[in-house]
Amino acid sequence: MKKIKIVCIGGSLESGSTTFAALKYTADILKDTGADVYIADLKKLSLPLFSYKNLSKIKNKNFKILIKKVTEADGFLFGSPEYHGTISAAFKNTIDYLEILSKHNPPYLTLKPVGCIAVGGAENSGISTLKTMISIVHSLRALAAPASVAISYGKNIFDINGNTNDKTVQRRLKRLANEVYMLSEKLR
Repeated sequence: MKKIKIVCIGGSLESGSTTFAALKYTADILKDTGADVYIADLKKLSLPLFSYKNLSKIKNKNFKILIKKVTEADGFLFGSPEYHGTISAAFKNTIDYLEILSKHNPPYLTLKPVGCIAVGGAENSGISTLKTMISIVHSLRALAAPASVAISYGKNIFDINGNTNDKTVQRRLKRLANEVYMLSEKLR
């Protein structure tokens, strides 16, 4: 049986991104479960500001690799930091580029499971970003994983190696990884 393929899209443009650490941490759990995982780091994608007019002309090698991986994927993980109560511009810009999938059959991410991770810097942060991400997932015709995670006070949760001692965060990200894997397997 072929491996489940999961594409992770997220992070931020900041060095040492907590969101990217959370995404990678969850991706490692998926790898340990047996998934083939591709991680698209927003910082390394270097996409220009989205424009419909320029969509067909984009020559970005990393973007072309991402789109190939996305079309082959069984499931996804999305991760965004919370900036002013919502997703980051870099994350939104990357998602806007998925418009290239509108002409596919089926279009966009139809019936693919997506686990979402929102990371905020304050006590109640992350929730509104998570809601926005789930709305985006639905707009892409995909299915949001119920175990999607909002992490408050995210700044110091991961060390420089991407590890965390926060048992609650570990448990929630493991639950999300397992759910995305299971949904991907069932919906493949």
